[in-house]
Amino acid sequence: MASLSSLLNDGEPGRRLAWRLRQMLTWSPPVIRRPRTLPALLRTLPPAVLSAAEALASRYDLSGWERVCDAQGFRESLYVLDVLDRYAGSPPDSIPSLDIGCKNGGYLPGLHAWSGSPWDGVELDAHRRYWTMTTRRAHGEFVACGLPGCRYLAGDLLDIEGVYGSITWFLPFLHAAPLRAWGLPDRFLMPQRLLDHAWNLLAPGGRLLIINQGEAEAERQSCLFQKVGIHAKALGPVTSVLSPFQRPRYGFLAISP
Repeated sequence: MASLSSLLNDGEPGRRLAWRLRQMLTWSPPVIRRPRTLPALLRTLPPAVLSAAEALASRYDLSGWERVCDAQGFRESLYVLDVLDRYAGSPPDSIPSLDIGCKNGGYLPGLHAWSGSPWDGVELDAHRRYWTMTTRRAHGEFVACGLPGCRYLAGDLLDIEGVYGSITWFLPFLHAAPLRAWGLPDRFLMPQRLLDHAWNLLAPGGRLLIINQGEAEAERQSCLFQKVGIHAKALGPVTSVLSPFQRPRYGFLAISP
């Protein structure tokens, strides 16, 4: 009989088993995070990006960030805020927005600061654990509770209902390799169905911003938009001096009729 460790490393069967275990073992210890002042958070940044961060802080309300951000979440929130500021156009008026695949909710502060209105963050693999034994969900709920009206939703995008003024989607799974690298079963690779559902959640005039990693994924994304019948503007390379990431990213912006 195969051992548990061998099953967990055995391709698709292992990913299915690991997924079932994560859905069964959902308890998490509480997230404990020491509040930091905004100047203290700014000091965690590399000197080369400090002026860009301070410029954003002068234009947007970052109140609440000191309660919910660690150093990594602070950098990612600034990056996301910068991307939305330069590529997403005007935020919606008052209506909630949605972020798909929000992981541990670390950059929710950046989304909230851009729009000034509530966000829902949905994450399929919300019960994945860190070395502290805390889960993505525990971290996401901790962050969301510190931002007015925000929610962290552990579950499948296909189960989300409602109407959203903006939807952001950073690095959707378009090919099998990234999905498998994150330990997810193959049945969750359904990019066309997910894109179609996300598009149907947008209010009239709502904006869908998708960021892909690498040219191959951007080309695949463009084909998916055409297949679903969505007219999306290709933004080309999406750059930011605040980006903590190495690989090039590309963006698309679509506005619901």
